Amino acid sequence: MGGAFISNDPEVHEMYKRTHGNYAPGEQKARNYEWKFDPAEHCFGYGEKKVLNGAAMALHNERLEEDFPKTVIIKKTVEDHKAVANDMLGISKNLG
Repeated sequence: MGGAFISNDPEVHEMYKRTHGNYAPGEQKARNYEWKFDPAEHCFGYGEKKVLNGAAMALHNERLEEDFPKTVIIKKTVEDHKAVANDMLGISKNLG
């Protein structure tokens, strides 16, 4: 009931591939393209240079110091003065 039709006769199998798209399990579709290379030898996809310890570089890449501005530590009183003295457009003024 249902399932794939499997025949030992190659002619019948070719007919079912053409009419029903019924391929055997694991059988590749041969579309008869005219490749300029041997598709059995060629590996498709983007070839990338291998990077040693690449996972560690991906995890710790954001920790490089030159990627971020240097942290400057100032007194809290200076920050409090900036918060009161400077007016920001669209924000209510901090009255202390």
